[in-house]
Amino acid sequence: MKVGTISNYINPKTVIIFSLQFLLVIGVLGYNAWYKRGTECLKCHSDLQKMTGLGYPHFYVTQDMIDKEAKHPNVRCQDCHLGDPRTKNPDKAHKNMLSVLLISEEGEVLKRKGLYPDSLIPKGEDKIRNMLPQIEYEGRLYPHPLVRNVLWHDRDPVTFNYDPDITKKTCGKSNCHPTETKQFHSTIMATNYRQRTMVSWLEPYGPQN
Repeated sequence: MKVGTISNYINPKTVIIFSLQFLLVIGVLGYNAWYKRGTECLKCHSDLQKMTGLGYPHFYVTQDMIDKEAKHPNVRCQDCHLGDPRTKNPDKAHKNMLSVLLISEEGEVLKRKGLYPDSLIPKGEDKIRNMLPQIEYEGRLYPHPLVRNVLWHDRDPVTFNYDPDITKKTCGKSNCHPTETKQFHSTIMATNYRQRTMVSWLEPYGPQN
């Protein structure tokens, strides 16, 4: 059987097929790398002048600051905060992004943007209560009259309970901490086991007993 040479098997059709396959692979890998980089997040948030002009200097962040605080190599903005790192449109970029929940006296989620856009940083000796939004009156700081509590990123905005689906999209992803997440989801804390056994606010061991 005559083996022949490579040129016997190459024709214009073969070249086109292999070229398209090569471009497809490069395109997929390039898109994946671009998506994961989250460059649009940093382009905006690493511009201190721009963030100050928008009224959010406390949301200024650089890649060095991320690396120092996250202590996770190659972590990207969207890995923890979600959102869309590819768009330059602020509304689209922040859509479905995780954020703290400001809760009213009536148990409703308040819109932070118009109510209290400032940073939530512990102040004074009572650091827990002093992370609540405050307003200034006659030179003194007072708790914001419309805000009853602050809940963090892992809460369901409807039930206010821990939301395992959020963790699966962030910390529990396959390239992060899936084993630890799976273990935590079987604990009493994650399942709210004790609370779900309560039949009364007072008896036999309700939260107000």
